[in-house]
Amino acid sequence: MAIKRILIAMTILVIPLLAQEQEEGLIVHEGETKEVTVGDSLSPDQMMEKISQSRNYEPVNLSSVNSGMGDFAPYIDLSGEKLYISSSREGGEGGDDIWFSVKKTNRWSKPQNLGPPINSRYNEGSISFTPDGRTAFFTVCGRPDSYGGCDIYWTTMDDQGQWERPKNLGNQINSPGWDGHPNVSADGRWLYFSSERYGGFGSRDLYRAPLTEEGPQKAQNLGFPVNNARDQVSPSIHPDGKTLYFASSGHGGIGGLDVMKTTLDDLGKFTEPKRLLPPVNTEGNDYFFAIPASGELIYFASSRDGGYGGTDIYTYPLDAEMRPDVVATLRGKVVDKTTGEPIEAEVRVEDIITGEVLFNQSTDPVTGEFIVVLPAGRRYGISVSADDHIFTSTNYEVIAKEGYQKIDHTFELSRVQRGESITLNNLFFYFDKAELKPESFSELDRVVEIMKKYADMSIEIKGYTDTIGVADYNQWLSDERAKAVKAYLVDKLIPEARIKATGYGETQSETFRQARRVEFEILDVTPVTPKQRQSPEKQPEMIEETEPQTDEERAPVSKPGDRRKNIGTQTIPQKQE
Repeated sequence: MAIKRILIAMTILVIPLLAQEQEEGLIVHEGETKEVTVGDSLSPDQMMEKISQSRNYEPVNLSSVNSGMGDFAPYIDLSGEKLYISSSREGGEGGDDIWFSVKKTNRWSKPQNLGPPINSRYNEGSISFTPDGRTAFFTVCGRPDSYGGCDIYWTTMDDQGQWERPKNLGNQINSPGWDGHPNVSADGRWLYFSSERYGGFGSRDLYRAPLTEEGPQKAQNLGFPVNNARDQVSPSIHPDGKTLYFASSGHGGIGGLDVMKTTLDDLGKFTEPKRLLPPVNTEGNDYFFAIPASGELIYFASSRDGGYGGTDIYTYPLDAEMRPDVVATLRGKVVDKTTGEPIEAEVRVEDIITGEVLFNQSTDPVTGEFIVVLPAGRRYGISVSADDHIFTSTNYEVIAKEGYQKIDHTFELSRVQRGESITLNNLFFYFDKAELKPESFSELDRVVEIMKKYADMSIEIKGYTDTIGVADYNQWLSDERAKAVKAYLVDKLIPEARIKATGYGETQSETFRQARRVEFEILDVTPVTPKQRQSPEKQPEMIEETEPQTDEERAPVSKPGDRRKNIGTQTIPQKQE
């Protein structure tokens, strides 16, 4: 099977977590080519054209998002269609709250309060989500169960789409000092944040902690050259997984806090930070930012003149050298092939060449939807599986020179029953041979897995070729390839009697690549009953807190699914710093 190509000074700063949201209707619209005037929706290319025509072109204030109060801490989800901010505007639960805006017809909507239980009478801000959007990490200041006044909390979404009561992440992440500004990598493996804990290089340093099935592990200081004697705050790791933006009062900035960029190299070290040029950076504080997966724009908070309030949200196109690496975003939906109804499924993303599993993700239990980011420079295998269904797969190659692309794909899963068949899309043979390439093994292992799960399943492996060449030779090649697949399955201890291998020779198809394929059809099977299914995987547990480090009584850290109520006296809310 061929791979699809996707066009795709030792001064300690007190940093207010406040900011404002404003927008002059400047929203990214890829492919827009019409003439525009100020106030219209502009694409990044159109913005750059206007900049080249005027030396005084300034970042655009997101007027539809900003208010007369502080608006700050923008976060854009992987789809690029939902913007989260923190704001002290009226209509919230009290203090700083988290609000969200949705892109509609190329404009950001009026923000809505995220509501309880995430928002409360305390100060919430700087939210970030895991790739599936069902776990949130955010800063809360002033809660009685905090370690250092401002801590990082987390919450998960239940099957009804409701957020559970937020819980303190515990002392693996939080410290007696200030901790905040969490940001999760697009593969869900790392939690970046800022902390002024003891043992750092300066007042506030950047850290990251591995996120595992057991919860967040011990935080690691990013070290030099990212951290220095001054403050480093508001980290934002781009979905490419290697480009980190952050704000610093050091590194030769021109103002209080300036936006910086650093890159994770092949040795796992961050490069010397580079400062973004004006007009993004000013003599004031420029911090809290988000760079969409497309990588063309930066959304940031700034206290510059001309805003609506103390701090507003602005947007501006990034210079080419300051942009992250190219990625593609795959938005998928999993449905039953017969009924078209959404299915809760597991999605696995692999490097086809190495077989490395890059990450796993569950679809939304109600909509069957998911989104994954595919950085350029790899060939990816995507497989989807669900209870009572046969897995299906596809593959992509993401090429940097072809630029950012959004991919939409609906995965149709057939039920496990007699007569159903699927194409093994991630099966590869050497040219004109019946020898399997190593990148086929992950796909065949999924066949082994389903045949072991259904112990009486018998199948037929069907080989096909295109119409190029001599028909008799193609018939022989298709038969040999089917036998090669059977041999692999038998080698994995699947009884030979359960596998029939047949070559069907030439077939007509839309492309030669589609014609050259291998399918497997279920000849007989007894469906697995609910009691026979494997029990669901145990949810990861978060690290338990140790004894409180203050005299004030703290609530215990809950584990996923724990319904215990927080206890402890309330304190006056503290502004987020």
